[in-house]
Amino acid sequence: MSNVPPESQTAYFPIRIVSSETGVNAITLRAWERRYGLITPKRTEKGHRLYTADDILLIRKIVSLLNRGIPISQAQAMIANGEGLTEPENSSPAAAPSQWQHYREALISAVQDFDAHGVAALFTEVAQFFPVDVAVRFLYLPLYQQLKTTTSLTQGTARLRFFSGFLQARLAQCLYDGKESDGAAVIVANTGFDDDVELLFLALLLRQHGLRPVWFSGQMSATQLCDINHGPRWQASIIRTPADASAQLLAELSSLTRDSGLPLFIAGLPSSSQPDLLERGMIWLQDDLHLAALTIRDMLTGFNT
Repeated sequence: MSNVPPESQTAYFPIRIVSSETGVNAITLRAWERRYGLITPKRTEKGHRLYTADDILLIRKIVSLLNRGIPISQAQAMIANGEGLTEPENSSPAAAPSQWQHYREALISAVQDFDAHGVAALFTEVAQFFPVDVAVRFLYLPLYQQLKTTTSLTQGTARLRFFSGFLQARLAQCLYDGKESDGAAVIVANTGFDDDVELLFLALLLRQHGLRPVWFSGQMSATQLCDINHGPRWQASIIRTPADASAQLLAELSSLTRDSGLPLFIAGLPSSSQPDLLERGMIWLQDDLHLAALTIRDMLTGFNT
């Protein structure tokens, strides 16, 4: 007797839930469906995609293959042949070094030598095999965060600034490449002294979700944000603050959202600040940039199909 549940008993999940469960954004899921035929979700009468628990399991297996350094085209063939869907019990990084590890080692070496050509060549090679959001998540951001912990070492700050400058330039290029979306226009800005790499990556994710982020480089004051926030083109602001943002800064930002009437999302603060932000009329964003992007997307546009 078949163990497959009847159609009426099958649980289905919308694309936003699948994105949250797997860490794969909706645009990438659609690309895997259209370009590679890896997933075939069910459709509602209105065309909304619905996924089963088996679909979520398959997506996680695909992510596992990508994490092992296997390009999506090769992962497609492996899925079709039933290969590589489970990890061998005796597998280990030493026995089977991943392509990600190879890229990390090559990238670290290039950054240590301030080899701009080497970093650029590696970026180009990785872009041939992986979507930019996957590469940033598993390669560039981890190294960037690692470099932030080594600034006390000799040339540590110089290496961080070197890599940060390169990464900001490339992500900004990705952010504004191609046709502009007709989605909600949002301000993406920083009120602290930290590098903009993580905020810029969030802007890139927002663009992939169909929004129109406009990124402002460097530190912006609340007054400067207020000056631009009243423009008719904006639908929201995403502001990154220092983790120890002062009460004065939060009061100024609260006035900004009160005066403009637009949603104001705050990144960079600990979760304990969420009730205070809510009381001030602002929306707290989690550290996980993919989840933060989904939160913004859902609040501004509703559920995606």
